[in-house]
Amino acid sequence: MNNHSTGDIPLFDAHNDTLILREVRGDPIDFSVVDEAYDVDLPRMRSGNLMAMFVMVGDNNLVQSVRLIDAVRRMNQRYPDDFAHCCTQTDVCAAREAGRIALVMSIEGQAMFAEDTALLRQWYRLGVRVAGLTHGEGKFGGPPSALQYDRSCAQMIAPAQRARLRRREKGLTPFARESLEEMARLGMVLDLAHANDATFWEAIENYPGPVCCTHGNCYRLCPQGRNLTDDMLKALAERNGVLGLCFYSRFIDADTPTLDRFVDHVEHALGILGDNGVAIGSDFDGVSPEQTLLFDDVSRMPDFWDAVAKRIPANCLDKIGWKNLLRLLPE
Repeated sequence: MNNHSTGDIPLFDAHNDTLILREVRGDPIDFSVVDEAYDVDLPRMRSGNLMAMFVMVGDNNLVQSVRLIDAVRRMNQRYPDDFAHCCTQTDVCAAREAGRIALVMSIEGQAMFAEDTALLRQWYRLGVRVAGLTHGEGKFGGPPSALQYDRSCAQMIAPAQRARLRRREKGLTPFARESLEEMARLGMVLDLAHANDATFWEAIENYPGPVCCTHGNCYRLCPQGRNLTDDMLKALAERNGVLGLCFYSRFIDADTPTLDRFVDHVEHALGILGDNGVAIGSDFDGVSPEQTLLFDDVSRMPDFWDAVAKRIPANCLDKIGWKNLLRLLPE
């Protein structure tokens, strides 16, 4: 479609699980430690032109989340030429100008807060700026402090089944609504990536602040319960939100999760969200070993941009790469 040079396109990744995976495995919680067992480390960040990421620092375990936040802070202190803990657009742009990789802390759920907004406020003080309400858990069969009543569907599901499930499931708990009010007051970004459909609709209709889905794809092209329907994409567009398209193979296609098929998702999302609403949420180090991502690691991003540039207009590439996510953060 164009002859745009892709070698200099930076990536602002909407979702990365490398630190929590390292913590769970008992390995150093440090991007500077090179380990090919993971998808991301500092040399490969540089090779892939990673400029920034929403780095996941917790979901359901409060103590673990403290360790992950501490790890981000310590990397910022130990490697001041390589990493910068960032909370605002200005922070991220300054980090990029200085050649540092911006680490914006995010959490995937709030069950760990045990229905106490004081802990949400404290996590904000520690630097967390992006928060999901749930990591898919629900009160029924899950922790009593879950912020949605029913678990999220994370399986392939036919449209008729999904519609039936939507009619039956229940979304936000009272604490979830309280949390949304506090998040809005603080100016946090709401992530709806793991919400069940009822929670998605209730939250997007009630939350006045910036909204995104950090890692998910288009249900029209792959009927996975975590992917967004066209109606959801339209609602996200109406809120000026952003979808981070994910490299997880099961979100791309049930049969042939190829790079070309992923670009189909990019085109479909652009057609509904517009060029201000699409980003990349890789989910690097976020799937189990027997499952696959479209790319082995972050160093492969130049290959990704080469493929995308053949079908996507040149003026969209920087927006998808980094500008759309950046605008979600406060100035």
